Amino acid sequence: MFLVVFWGAFVLCCTVAEAAEIFRNADFEGPLGADNWWCAGCTGELHYNDRVEGAASMLASGRQATWAGPSHDLQYGRNVISGQTYEFQLFVRLLSGGSTKVDVKISLATTFSDGDVNYRQIKPTDQISQTDGWQRITTSWTVPSFRKEVTSMRLYVEGPPIGMDLLVDGSSLTSAAGQTSLVENLQLVSGTEMLTNPGFESDLDGWYCLACTGVHYTADTHDGGGCMLAQDRSAEWAGPSQDLAWGSTIQSGYAYIFTMYVKLLDGGATSYNVMAKLDFTFKDGSHEWLEIITSSVSAEDGWTRLSAGYSVPDYGDRVSGVRLYAEGPPSDVRFLVDDMSFLSFMDISSSTWLSEANTRIDQLRKRYVNLRVNIPNAQDISVEIVQSKSDFAFGSAVNAWKMPHDGRYADFFFNNFEWAVLENNLKWEFNEPSPDQLEWSLADGTIEMLESRGVPIRGHCVFWAVPQFVQNWLKWYSGAEVEQRCWKRVNDVVGRYAGRLAHWDVNNEMLHGSFFKDKTGSSQIRYDMFRKVKERDPGAKLFLNDYNVVTSWHSTQNYVNQISEFLKNGAPVERVGAQGHFGSRPDAVHVLQRLNTLASAGLPIWITELDVNEADQYVKADGYEDALRAFFSHPAVEGVLIWGFWDQAHWRPDAALVNGDNFQLNEAGRRWQQLVFTDWRTNLSLTDGIVTSAGKEFTFRGFHGNYEVKVKSSGQTIATKTFYLSPGAGAFTVDVDMPNYIIVG
Repeated sequence: MFLVVFWGAFVLCCTVAEAAEIFRNADFEGPLGADNWWCAGCTGELHYNDRVEGAASMLASGRQATWAGPSHDLQYGRNVISGQTYEFQLFVRLLSGGSTKVDVKISLATTFSDGDVNYRQIKPTDQISQTDGWQRITTSWTVPSFRKEVTSMRLYVEGPPIGMDLLVDGSSLTSAAGQTSLVENLQLVSGTEMLTNPGFESDLDGWYCLACTGVHYTADTHDGGGCMLAQDRSAEWAGPSQDLAWGSTIQSGYAYIFTMYVKLLDGGATSYNVMAKLDFTFKDGSHEWLEIITSSVSAEDGWTRLSAGYSVPDYGDRVSGVRLYAEGPPSDVRFLVDDMSFLSFMDISSSTWLSEANTRIDQLRKRYVNLRVNIPNAQDISVEIVQSKSDFAFGSAVNAWKMPHDGRYADFFFNNFEWAVLENNLKWEFNEPSPDQLEWSLADGTIEMLESRGVPIRGHCVFWAVPQFVQNWLKWYSGAEVEQRCWKRVNDVVGRYAGRLAHWDVNNEMLHGSFFKDKTGSSQIRYDMFRKVKERDPGAKLFLNDYNVVTSWHSTQNYVNQISEFLKNGAPVERVGAQGHFGSRPDAVHVLQRLNTLASAGLPIWITELDVNEADQYVKADGYEDALRAFFSHPAVEGVLIWGFWDQAHWRPDAALVNGDNFQLNEAGRRWQQLVFTDWRTNLSLTDGIVTSAGKEFTFRGFHGNYEVKVKSSGQTIATKTFYLSPGAGAFTVDVDMPNYIIVG
């Protein structure tokens, strides 16, 4: 017998809105527990002999009632929100009953503050039998509004007769509402609610109206049974307020996620600024008013959501009180507020950071795939799945004196990294060592080589603000002449590589130098640099880039302030570059806390220049692993580039991953390869799938990125397909259509 196979090959590539996985331990690969999947009215345990994907499924045995089954608690108001739609998936297999069909339901139990419980199905009943094998249950579910305060919410599987055991695997719950903002993604992993009565369900407990009349209003709410009406306002600053306990509810240096829904009742189509602020009262009687967020809102807009991250300045022991409040419209404009929230962001401790980081990695960096091989007689079909590239950027700086010419150096780079940045040869002092003497040969050769291998490239850097790194000839010019030379520089370097570089660090290290500002006598040139670069290369993402922002607290808050300054002045800053030069093994808890603070600025973060300068290769390896795991687990971080890899071409040789003329991997290099190419890659060989009338369906949970699938019959590859698994809502479906598959003989 031999096979004759005809198929058409094509690349599947699409863009899907980013959405984090809400279920914890969604693939049942970790221990079951109250913080993820558990069994209500039954015994739950991991089961290793039968599963859809991965190493384990969940067995629910000893079920005491038809309602007993696998359960997962949801955090209402945080990872599930009224009015928002979610995509649900779960695979179920019954372990007894033969061919008799029984009900399997997906239900929701919502408990309210008065003790009442509401039960409802989120998926109409499925009829399943033991002989059906694994069955995939999917649905879209919109969270209803409730007129009472919700205290808990549980999703669970129910329906089969008492005593009937069942398996579940491949769970997923993701937002289906489209593109989510960074702040919304951060809310999925946020910590404790700091406000009393955030939903205004219990009258106005905890709230008061400063210089106005506050009314518990029920005729119109965003969600639930009540909101707060602010009327009879004596000034623009008058509005709903709540006092926060300094040192416990709110603390120096901590990051928070703020949300508020507001509705204006007067003014028609006229837009007014609505603001949320913090009023800090100091022990000497003085005040400082700090803005969390401002948004332009009109009465015609209806309910409007305001949301932002916020990092509290370090005030030491000077503070005696803090007030959170809403203000802004003219005093004669009444407005409503509802569902105000002030969440501490990612509660982190030294004892739990690692397990929590791994949980976030699973939630944020992976997605379910339903791979359907549409072919007759599919029982013997298997698939081999190989991930060829990560969606998350793992890269390195390259030395342009080595890259085009040293084959060993180039080979190591291409075998270990997927993004690049030129360490020196796009800097102004290297491109123009004297006026109008332009030098591009090294940069051109390296960029051409990287482009030939499909490696995305960061541009570093158009300008450098630190005076010691400004070429001496430029320092002799007047301020006006320096400004003109700057715009020529933009045309020279940005224009030369327009459309070829993914990013530009526009004016490097402005927290630590201000040459151009000082020379021209104005901050405006710094904002104009971003505008000019964007005009010359609209496709490149523009970065601030600085140090001592994740490695220590020295400049973290100042960086957040600088980001806000640039955005307020119209500079098109699109990403935050945090360099990451560690002098020893990082403290991952502090790294995560600093990332929280940076994330409060509301822009995605890239770690642009990571290295761990440690002579002991094992301590260095632990340092790189801790840093990489912290970065990869953080929802604001999109990529990590190390600042070199070979000790003979590294500004800090003890930070290298590889040593000597023979490029010998040290322990840090081995750890990089293990994490990036094994632990955080998905490579599978699957034989067990669900046979359907159309063919065979395989399900797996994979890291976001590029894949190649080989379809095999009796060990022989009969089809190959590539696809891109993007971050997104719900399971991603890949079809391999082989209608002309023929067996001859």
